Amino acid sequence: MKKSWIRRYTKYILVFLNVMLVLLFLMGCLLPWFSSQHFWLFGFVGVAMPYLVVIIFFCIVFWLLVKKKFALYLLLVLCLGYKQISVMFAWHTNTSFKKTKANYNVRIVSWNIANMSGKPQKSDKKRHSVDEIVNSLLKQNADVICLQEFEECKSGCKSVELIKKKYPYCYFPGWSISIHKHKSGNVIFSKFPFIATDSIRFENGENIITTDIAVNEDTISFFTTHLDSYRFSKNEFKEIDDVGNEEVIPNKNLKGIVSKMKNTFITHCEQADVVDKFMTNVKYPSVFCGDLNEIANNNAYWKIRGNRQDAFLQRGFGFGKTFNSLSPVLRIDYIMPDNSFEVTQFTLVDEEMSDHKMLVVDLMLKKYQTEKTKN
Repeated sequence: MKKSWIRRYTKYILVFLNVMLVLLFLMGCLLPWFSSQHFWLFGFVGVAMPYLVVIIFFCIVFWLLVKKKFALYLLLVLCLGYKQISVMFAWHTNTSFKKTKANYNVRIVSWNIANMSGKPQKSDKKRHSVDEIVNSLLKQNADVICLQEFEECKSGCKSVELIKKKYPYCYFPGWSISIHKHKSGNVIFSKFPFIATDSIRFENGENIITTDIAVNEDTISFFTTHLDSYRFSKNEFKEIDDVGNEEVIPNKNLKGIVSKMKNTFITHCEQADVVDKFMTNVKYPSVFCGDLNEIANNNAYWKIRGNRQDAFLQRGFGFGKTFNSLSPVLRIDYIMPDNSFEVTQFTLVDEEMSDHKMLVVDLMLKKYQTEKTKN
């Protein structure tokens, strides 16, 4: 009798926990349409979405052994979240990247370059010089380079001059920082001439910039931006990392981390509105590159992506982690071409010169597919 009572109430508790899990997951499924600007709790659910999917999967396995009907319910719930699940993982196993660019292709690099510091995420690794960073960029043989957190100091590093030896066209409407008059921000370099340039600042000082570039006989618009960082301190980064080692974040510090995340979720939605509006009236085939500081499940990603393709999902494999710290699923850097393009190649490059990986993609305008077939 006692054993039956324990079993019954254990089942009730498990069902209750599963219902709470499903409610959180369904809340996350609304993020493509609901902004964290007004519902900031949604932002935390978005960050948790990959983990919620994994937990639900293991719950399905458990209920298959205990009560198959519950497993079917959970499977139906996962199907409802297909849109969110589809951006978590890329399935293209043939991911070898050919260094030689095919005919009719345009190669693009996007990279958060960490202010040209050359400092990897791990402190025990070598710090690289500006020359080494520039050489890493140049050897990708890209046509267009979009960089975030780029820096050009007026005395010493000369990063613009080094890159312009191979990429003569540069748009860098950065802003001065510090007493040394360092110039910082987003930049676009190109082998091809610019037709037009423009930029708009966010309230926090970051910006989105654009260039219309004459690529051979075509004109292509490129956009790049960097949404606000979470501004975690070194200690906060360490404490978040230590959670994976079963360390507990002190309540006082946890409140600070949660507060920063809440404010940043709201800021990202405001900035995503600016980016979306800025890209609305584009005249030419266009490519968006940037560090959104958001995983693909959150609202800022969906708002900026709109009807665009996600190059990693088209040609990548795995979780596509681009930030070399914290979670194993932090894909926060993106290249998003519109549907005028075919994504022919994609790869991530990490030479430990930044806390972010470099994104490299080859794109081909679909109008050239006929010519490609003939050749």
